[in-house]
Amino acid sequence: MDHPGSEAGSERLNRYLSRCGVGSRRRADEIIAAGRVTLNGVRVEKLATVVDPAKDKVELDGRPLEPTTPETIWILLYKPSGTLTTRRDVRGRTTIFDKLPPTFQRLIPVGRLDQDTEGVILLTSDGDGANRLMHPRYEIERVYEATVVGVPAPSALAKLKHGIDLGDPTPARAEAAVERFHPRGAVVRLILREGRKREVKRMMTALGHPVVHLQRVSFAGLTTGGMEPGGWRRLTESEISRLFP
Repeated sequence: MDHPGSEAGSERLNRYLSRCGVGSRRRADEIIAAGRVTLNGVRVEKLATVVDPAKDKVELDGRPLEPTTPETIWILLYKPSGTLTTRRDVRGRTTIFDKLPPTFQRLIPVGRLDQDTEGVILLTSDGDGANRLMHPRYEIERVYEATVVGVPAPSALAKLKHGIDLGDPTPARAEAAVERFHPRGAVVRLILREGRKREVKRMMTALGHPVVHLQRVSFAGLTTGGMEPGGWRRLTESEISRLFP
């Protein structure tokens, strides 16, 4: 059985307890702190304890526990340019699910990237977790590198920090700076904390510097380091924990 966490199949004890039906992960932490949980016969004292469900015996008040809900899956996909962020396309175009294993076909994308945008996208079986990461209230950091026509002046990029009107209910904001140059212009690094449709492209067009290529290099601090377009990996237990501190 696959489990979120390391390749060895480990997961945080509070997550395991939650899957066993004791309540939320916060409630599980309270139960652990009360000294009611044993791992392989030893009372658990550390909240950050990790278990391997395939090998370890977990008991609550002396009663063995077994998961009552399926595992929660989190993967990071390096979305290639030219793919759609959808499960299937009526026009037969390539989607991000086409080369994923069958067990991942029902995962939920955490937000969307345009067809011609590449980079980090998370997929999960945790609908509540996905909704939380997409909600503007939590201000999840998204980092993009936009290859644009021309070189934006610092004063133009400074406008993004204060917010510009794109016709949305609220101004669009970003921290932006020129990262490097190319023959036709520059690569601009932008940090956003909410996800709006085509926001980076609309921002840069509004400044007079249309985007010719866009890559999301980080989402919630997670990157595609060492991966090739189309590649994917499971999130580690520590990465999942950092998504929901």
